Amino acid sequence: MFAQLAAVGAAQAQTLEGIFGRDTIHGLAEVRWAGANGEPSWIDGGFGKTAITGRGDGGWRDTVGVSQAVVEWRPHFNFAVSAVVSAQWQADTHPRLDLDEAYLQLRSPPSSFGRVSARAGYFYPPVSLEHGGVGWTTTDLLTASALNSWIGEEVKVGGFEATYQRRLGDHEISATAAVFGWNDTSGTLVSFRGWALHGVRTGLRTEFKLPPLTPFLQPRQDDGSYPAWEIDDRPGYYGRLEWRLPAPMTVQVFHYDNRGDRVSVRHLQWAWQTRFSTLALVWRPIPEIQIRAQALDGRTWMGFPRPETWVNVRFRTAYLMGTRTLGPGALSLRIDGFESRDETRTKLDGSDERGWALTAGWRQPVTTWADLFLEAQQIESKRPARILSGDAPQQGETVLQSAVRLHF
Repeated sequence: MFAQLAAVGAAQAQTLEGIFGRDTIHGLAEVRWAGANGEPSWIDGGFGKTAITGRGDGGWRDTVGVSQAVVEWRPHFNFAVSAVVSAQWQADTHPRLDLDEAYLQLRSPPSSFGRVSARAGYFYPPVSLEHGGVGWTTTDLLTASALNSWIGEEVKVGGFEATYQRRLGDHEISATAAVFGWNDTSGTLVSFRGWALHGVRTGLRTEFKLPPLTPFLQPRQDDGSYPAWEIDDRPGYYGRLEWRLPAPMTVQVFHYDNRGDRVSVRHLQWAWQTRFSTLALVWRPIPEIQIRAQALDGRTWMGFPRPETWVNVRFRTAYLMGTRTLGPGALSLRIDGFESRDETRTKLDGSDERGWALTAGWRQPVTTWADLFLEAQQIESKRPARILSGDAPQQGETVLQSAVRLHF
């Protein structure tokens, strides 16, 4: 009897350790210095492409302070059931403190027929190749690509996702499908503001300011956007295929459609119809070098057809990124290209845009619990809608940043 009681007690202790043990709690805090010489940031309701606001007159402006903090809980209830709950504090968002992700995970044991896993809750779709850190933070650069910055802003969902994985000889194939909601305003930022590059992530209650709108849209669209709102009660879906080759290479294809009805509205927040597809490649020609490439092509619509839909925007972006480990540190270089095109005949929202960005950064571990980041970035873009804020359509922005990330 005593042996049985001891066994039960040991099992309960092991379960509690899996739920509340030290290995289930992870976190990050970041202190950052950043300087920029560009236009007012999109965070402050401008057309600037970064989260760092310049003086707007060509002069340099810098900031220093705690930029973000994340706490993530990953309990394991048993082999098959686990969860992820994370909270984030970001200096550049409103509200600053918010829920990041919260979802339950299920997985089957491996078998000759493959493995099935699923998750349900509030989470990011499996798109980004850059956000592998705690709380969906970037790992090699402080600033994400234009593609994955937008995923972090407008493409977080609440729903159910299932994945099937199977090995076929030396190959590994996985297929993912999901049904989701709480993502109806996706398309607002990429249409009215355009592309941006940053490390900001939306939360459950996040509100993003919009830049000045055209006279036609000012009375019809709120001056802010809430990415997590459900407006039309229509579910969206996405699907993903991943192929891991015998060589050190992975190919991914992803398609997303939120199935917004375009005309449902609540407090001047609209149910946009937004769909896009991505193609991604990860390649390691040698163990010290990783090459990442992603491309996205999409379209978004909003409004009544009088005589045509108010907003009809085609948007595209792609990046190529290389990371080279040098001792304990790593050097990363990325080039982005992006564009959007107003497809309406009346050009009501002025969404045409074209630009590029070059980003270089160094990541150096300082201790087992701290990393140093250094980054330089140049962005060039042309957007005629900038005349709505009294700025020239063509703008260049230079951003220099350094940060210390503390993690546990």
